[in-house]
Amino acid sequence: MSFKPLDTATHEAVDWLLKLEGQPPGSPTRLAFDHWLRSSPAHPKAWAQVNALLGAPLADLLDADQRHPGQLAAASRALRSLPSPSRRKAIGGGLAMLLLGLGGAAITQRLTPLGDVFADLRTGTGERHTFTLSDGSRLSLNARSAVDIRFEGGVRRVLLRDGELQVDVAADPNRPFIVETHEGRVQALGTRFSVTQQATSSSVAVQQHSVLLTTASGRTQRVESGQAFRFDRQRIDALAPSWRTRAGWSDGRIDVRDEPLGELVDALRPYRSGFLRISPEAARIRVYGTFLLDDSERTLRSLAETLPIRVETLGPWLTRIDVQ
Repeated sequence: MSFKPLDTATHEAVDWLLKLEGQPPGSPTRLAFDHWLRSSPAHPKAWAQVNALLGAPLADLLDADQRHPGQLAAASRALRSLPSPSRRKAIGGGLAMLLLGLGGAAITQRLTPLGDVFADLRTGTGERHTFTLSDGSRLSLNARSAVDIRFEGGVRRVLLRDGELQVDVAADPNRPFIVETHEGRVQALGTRFSVTQQATSSSVAVQQHSVLLTTASGRTQRVESGQAFRFDRQRIDALAPSWRTRAGWSDGRIDVRDEPLGELVDALRPYRSGFLRISPEAARIRVYGTFLLDDSERTLRSLAETLPIRVETLGPWLTRIDVQ
């Protein structure tokens, strides 16, 4: 069985489709979407393609099962398992059409990012793995992450395609160790640090010693232990100390200390095969505690019991979080 990988623009368009649901004109989410739409010629095309799928008659989508046997049946079973009001809501919101129209690719994309199938090292949804590299360095990948390894020409280079990594660098003064993202590169000056690749930016956090951050445009920043920075191709911005600085995800937990719920939800997304949406109001609620990544259902139940939020699940593919 073969699948056509979703390109980055289409994957982002799918995510925007869910983020925009119920958002009024002029909201921060709508403004962010407008910026995304204008930021690349590929974005309007991807957005039009995804919306075209939602307008296609169901009968025209039945050939998806011929191309990807079993995916249509799986999506249909999931929808039929919902109570009638929830099923109508899911279908009315376009989720069913989205799943069927992408011929199962959207489902598979949530389990294992299709664009990363040929990466040297990768993890799927809910998976973490630690690899020992040829130089003795230990590289940990968070869920839904992928890297390519390029140890050649006197340089140890790791290309972060997607997701998040933490590395304990083996000392080798003759061969620098560099992690590259779409926006720049991070060169190890010490032992342990983590790097995250997001949709339009990257971030780096140092747990031991320091690193040298260089953006694609040439700006530089030395990052010391306990510090974290977000960067794109032009800018470098300091991040407040948080769970990202501590990188506790490598132990399967998130230690949150009076931080926005939205950031905790971001950490849970790679551990769920379905889409996880949160309203802007709920995202701003402050959270304190230690939460398990490997049991996201338990984490969401705990949050619903202790915070003024409600968690609604529409089958296995969509979970919504909003204020009560």
